Amino acid sequence: MSRVEEAVNVRCPQCLAEYAYDDARFGGAEKKRLRCPKCSAVFEVLNPALEALDATEVAGELGETVHRRLEQRTGKIPVEVEAPELPPLAALPRDLRFSLAVIAGEQAGSVFKIVKPRNFIGRGGNMDVRLSDTEVSRRHAMLEVRGETATLVDLESTNGTFVDGERIDRATLRHQGEFTIGATTLMYIVTPAG
Repeated sequence: MSRVEEAVNVRCPQCLAEYAYDDARFGGAEKKRLRCPKCSAVFEVLNPALEALDATEVAGELGETVHRRLEQRTGKIPVEVEAPELPPLAALPRDLRFSLAVIAGEQAGSVFKIVKPRNFIGRGGNMDVRLSDTEVSRRHAMLEVRGETATLVDLESTNGTFVDGERIDRATLRHQGEFTIGATTLMYIVTPAG
């Protein structure tokens, strides 16, 4: 495996700067405290390897203590789950810019640029839109952009995804469409490029 394949993408919750972090530096640690090289904010990143490890790998490679801690925290033995292969989507229109703005919640005022047609939203370290809200699942929802509209899909989250106060499995969003996950409300924004 090359060094590039071993890196995890990390996003600073303060300035939203993104950079690669060598996941080997986690070792057996459950999380690491990092300092953003751009704004010097200190934040925690969960070890992405622990989210998908097989229980025998956890017990054998990282030790019985980490395995027990994972089981206590999640209430179940971690097992590797194959994510279904998703069909590719058309590229984003070049004449438009897309973003998600946090309009309520702990990160109110934050804006996440949407630069690809499929984006995952959650608390996990490898999410495209990473929220620090503890009521948000690690992999909570998916946003698929097609033209000016987007499809919001709940990924069987614990606390659900809500549009207009109704819990949804799937919903269509247009410019300034709002949705709530956990204690965070986001707005889908579409603007002309330039």
